[in-house]
Amino acid sequence: MDDQQPLLFTPLVRQPGIEIPDWLFGPAGKAGLPAPLQAPQGVNIAVGIDIIEVDRVRKVFEKHGERFLKRVFTEQEVIQCRNKPARLAGRFAAKEAISKALGTGIHGVKWREMEVVQLRSGRPSVRLHGMAMLRAQQLGLSAFDVSIADLAHLSIAIAVGLQTSIEPHEQKDEDARG
Repeated sequence: MDDQQPLLFTPLVRQPGIEIPDWLFGPAGKAGLPAPLQAPQGVNIAVGIDIIEVDRVRKVFEKHGERFLKRVFTEQEVIQCRNKPARLAGRFAAKEAISKALGTGIHGVKWREMEVVQLRSGRPSVRLHGMAMLRAQQLGLSAFDVSIADLAHLSIAIAVGLQTSIEPHEQKDEDARG
């Protein structure tokens, strides 16, 4: 058993046929990895999680009010949160989690490009706009789901993006040439 090389998977969902940047693995690049990377197969997922203290959001909301709401939340989100700090914190955490699942962090997309709205059942739903939508398309993400838990002092959210289309572009091109 010890003479077999271990499998090394990468958590980075990416568009098929596009290499992972070498710099991502540190100074030695892919050459410094303990085992070769395995190509993803089947359904791939991109996951992000975030937790935030409700008091942090409450303090920012109290200090900046409408300016904070307009910078971070869409009109629909503001209506559904009804100025309740725990609900705002939950949406905030969900947006952070979505940005992590997109692999950009909050620097690659704008707050309002990630919209978390409740369905009639109360279940949160994700709508992506602008650069967030473009990034999801670049990754081949075909669905997003989010779950939020609001407590008195903390809000936590997890976001999961699904990539079900993993056929490499090169393969499609070769098939077309026949």
